[in-house]
Amino acid sequence: TKSCLDNNGCKSKVVILQGQIGRSAQISRLEGKQKVLDECPEVQVLEQQTANWSRAEAQTLMENWLTSHPGQINGVIGQNDEMALGAIEAIKAANLKVEDFAIAGVDGVTDAINAVKRGEMASILQDANAQAQGALDVAIKAANKDAKPESAIWTQYPDMKWEEGASKDYLVPWTPVTKENADKLLESRK
Repeated sequence: TKSCLDNNGCKSKVVILQGQIGRSAQISRLEGKQKVLDECPEVQVLEQQTANWSRAEAQTLMENWLTSHPGQINGVIGQNDEMALGAIEAIKAANLKVEDFAIAGVDGVTDAINAVKRGEMASILQDANAQAQGALDVAIKAANKDAKPESAIWTQYPDMKWEEGASKDYLVPWTPVTKENADKLLESRK
């Protein structure tokens, strides 16, 4: 969300593609988006609807919005990458320039990383691999008090402290996807 607004100096007219209403990810991402929007009261939200995490549904919504608001939309905030990618497809299908829009997604899926490399959107990686590895280390420690963490994530994310596996919460940091780290992120998926 922030990258979408930064590109237009907090004077954007944006559309928001939400996930399935009432799901925890949709709720928490809505709260985060609202915090950023509160910092930029001049931003006008032209449309906000669910596309159910779907690229195809987001493409259809975006096609409708481009028709309803010709030349007005500056930014697209997708609660996930799939919906942001659907918006990109709609923009291209309308023979508009993707670079005229600030588009943001969340999750760091492969297609989004490639779109970041092309300069079409911004994304942040939700590192599911690190989340799983950390959860396994904590579970093993709970079963065996002498166990040590096996995962490299504890050095990969130095701000996330091991604390002998006893912390109530471990939060794997989100990683901004950039042109500079895109190839490394893609390589890690092979």
